[in-house]
Amino acid sequence: MNISITKCIRELNRNRNVEEMLPEYIKQTRNFYGSHACYKLALEYFMFFENISEETGPLNSGEDKILEQVNNITGSFFWKKPDRDGCKKLAEELLNLRKEITDRMQVLSAYVDCFSVYEYILNRLEYRFKEMGEMPEDVKFTEDVVQFIFSSKDNAAINEKVRFVIGQLPMRMLRSKYFDVIRESVSIYKGNSLSSLEGFEYMFRTNAMLYKDKNMDIYFTEFKKPLEELKNAGFEDIDNEQYKTYNGIVEDSTYELLKLSDLYILFGEIVNLLYTIVSVAAYTEEADRVQDRTLDVAATIIQCINILFSCLNNDAFKKSCADNDIWKRSGEELGSMEEKMDWLSELLDDLTGKQETISEILDMAEAALGQVKEVHGGAIDSLGLAENFDLLIRFSLLNSNSTFAELDEDRDAEDVEVTPQMADEAAGRLISEVKELFKSSSRILRRAVMANTLEKIPVFFNTPQEVADYISLSLLQCDDEAEKYASKEIIMNEIEEYRIFNEVQD
Repeated sequence: MNISITKCIRELNRNRNVEEMLPEYIKQTRNFYGSHACYKLALEYFMFFENISEETGPLNSGEDKILEQVNNITGSFFWKKPDRDGCKKLAEELLNLRKEITDRMQVLSAYVDCFSVYEYILNRLEYRFKEMGEMPEDVKFTEDVVQFIFSSKDNAAINEKVRFVIGQLPMRMLRSKYFDVIRESVSIYKGNSLSSLEGFEYMFRTNAMLYKDKNMDIYFTEFKKPLEELKNAGFEDIDNEQYKTYNGIVEDSTYELLKLSDLYILFGEIVNLLYTIVSVAAYTEEADRVQDRTLDVAATIIQCINILFSCLNNDAFKKSCADNDIWKRSGEELGSMEEKMDWLSELLDDLTGKQETISEILDMAEAALGQVKEVHGGAIDSLGLAENFDLLIRFSLLNSNSTFAELDEDRDAEDVEVTPQMADEAAGRLISEVKELFKSSSRILRRAVMANTLEKIPVFFNTPQEVADYISLSLLQCDDEAEKYASKEIIMNEIEEYRIFNEVQD
């Protein structure tokens, strides 16, 4: 049978030939996910090797172990060609590895959020120890910022600018008003799904330094000491030397955290692709496997990079890896690492456009997933296709922009509607936790937490005049010239970058 996926979707939408079209739609969509992941992995794995070998430097034991697991699983699939049961075992290994990577990434994110609050504080102290230049006086500054915010007619862009400005202005909001804003923000979720409210609570806690990940006592514990030093710092009365010390702690810690975060994003992306490829193989009959020369090219690139990773990390493999017959496919003598990488780079050129072509097909197939599930759920079950269909939903999540998307979300939470009482209780929890934090926090830390959270929550202004009034009042109530100058500088720099970007676009 050779039915286009377009026809499958059209027939299913018309509720025709369901018993024939449904299995074909699932099979073709699954195969397209597998092909797309294979092409993408060839490129990502190649770039990952370049990153590890040339830029990252020696890895810590935790990252080195994960890299070894990734390469072992890649080698097991692309070299040993396991049967369907073997592929299912590899898929399970990948899910476990993905869980560890996600847990580690959550710890990194929690640390980044904490250090960003102290970065905010130190930015506001910078001009106590540095000469200030010229900035627009308050009235002119307010006019410029309001014009910047409302220069676009796109409400989403306007709201994004408003949140940015609120997060950078001197924070002088009364705590009672701040708590009211929290309540208003939570009230928006009344009538929405419980999972969306839970997502808001998680976001708020991370930005308020309230989120405590249990794995922070296991992973990346080297950041606990510098964070503790910052917590105990008396920022209000620091001198220049103390400022330099604390600023160095924040800069060094943030740099290391972001470098680690970039690495774990790469780990996550590669594991997602491997899981898709391995799972497609586990659920595909031999007769239904896609045969394509360019897929063979992609597999060759992946195999070669897998060999090169072995060369990097284990001297015992270097000679056997260098002499592997796979290099003979080039038709040339490939001696050095540079020569091998140049050849693989040329092979990548053969894959140009493949991802993009399949992405267009997958966009169409993914757009139909929800409706097919809703309309033909009974047929999916009766035809014994439920497991296969759930796999497509999982592939869709793995193919999204969210590298660490939850694959087994609580479906019950999706179905539960947030009642007014539930929203009030959630707001009460957050306010109670913030009050407890504020009891032991300095004024400057309280303001930093308020600014950091207000920048992330829904906009609470209704008119441009309310925005202008907030900016004016924030500046008027700030008697710390260094803080005011720093806030203005950050906002003016953003306005200038926005102007330059628009000029380039035009």
